[in-house]
Amino acid sequence: MLHFPSKNSAAHTADPADVTRLHQLLGNHVWAFSNCCVDAPGLPVAEVDWLFYNSINGTFILSEWKRFPAAVVRVKDAGEAWTLGNQSVVPNPLEQVGKQLDAVRRALRLNICREHFPSTDQHSINLYPSVYSPQVNKATRRERLRYGVVHGSLDDVALMVERRAVTVPLIAAGGSAQVALAEALAELFRCSISQAVRRKIAPPAPVPPSPQVRIAAIHRELAALYLELAALVGQGIAAVPNSPAPELLGRPSTAAPVAAAESPVVAPIAAAKSPAGAPAAAPVVQEAAPPVAPSKKPSPVTAHLHRHVVQHVPPSANPEHVRAAFLAALQDGHLRKSGIHVGLFGSLVGQRLEGNRTLASLALGSLGKWCLAQATAAGIAAVKDAADPSIVRLGKPART
Repeated sequence: MLHFPSKNSAAHTADPADVTRLHQLLGNHVWAFSNCCVDAPGLPVAEVDWLFYNSINGTFILSEWKRFPAAVVRVKDAGEAWTLGNQSVVPNPLEQVGKQLDAVRRALRLNICREHFPSTDQHSINLYPSVYSPQVNKATRRERLRYGVVHGSLDDVALMVERRAVTVPLIAAGGSAQVALAEALAELFRCSISQAVRRKIAPPAPVPPSPQVRIAAIHRELAALYLELAALVGQGIAAVPNSPAPELLGRPSTAAPVAAAESPVVAPIAAAKSPAGAPAAAPVVQEAAPPVAPSKKPSPVTAHLHRHVVQHVPPSANPEHVRAAFLAALQDGHLRKSGIHVGLFGSLVGQRLEGNRTLASLALGSLGKWCLAQATAAGIAAVKDAADPSIVRLGKPART
């Protein structure tokens, strides 16, 4: 609730406990003007205990607050007095709030509606009168009222203010228009309006902090994080011994792949008979599915040759390692029929080398000639294949 207290020092002030309770029950969309003084032309000055304005529903509600020395026994409509529990009779508060209603309605028509609600019919302004008295309880007998309502608790008052609706609501556009309306109402009813209330009606646009302020805040956050990190490292939390390694993301699944189901064989559809004399329709030729490329697996010859290279040629190989790998492959019985393909052998050796080492620096000159020279130096007869000179195989030993 937004409270607009009276500026008149001689006026009665609202009970702080009641104001606090209304703050708890009502939101900021309800404006409450307390101990108002309404001066309407042609009418005596009216003093209103509470005038509520619901800025969402666009309703004005007058509330006259009365406290009696005893419980109210019977509530009657205007024209009859109320009876209390001590057998005394008091003036009917509904008659008093009725007079206040006329003054407030005329003041709103002359000073507020023409400027702030110009599209509203001045004669359709509908204010609602009410009376609040803590001495009204469940035991109080209530007559049917022609207009207005009587409450015995602040909860009922707040519920009425929230739910009251009219056919012609008085609603300001919002923002600066609502601030102007609040200032006009406060001036009309001789109430004060604080800066806090102004900010709640129209909150100012947030101002982003300057870069220097944000940079300083980031430095403070970093300093706090470094202090927290130092404390964690000191406690040994950063590296706990014998802690299980975190599970790697994307670990390959060990489940066996599911075999793809064979596609069912679809029987060919018989061609529909063409009418007599019509040209025969061209047969529909279905494109054959592209053949599935078989998985590339190394041949047995390549596997045997690769095994010798891996066994004899380390990453930091020298010419002797390459020589040993070639001679071992040359004398391998599994490779006797196929021979040694010099290009494949050189490729496998090159894959094993690291750093600045290259096959050209280990086997000078032509690789084919180098291989034959190594075999001759070892006393092994080796010849080039007659059909493919890139293949070196065992030859017949020379006769002595």
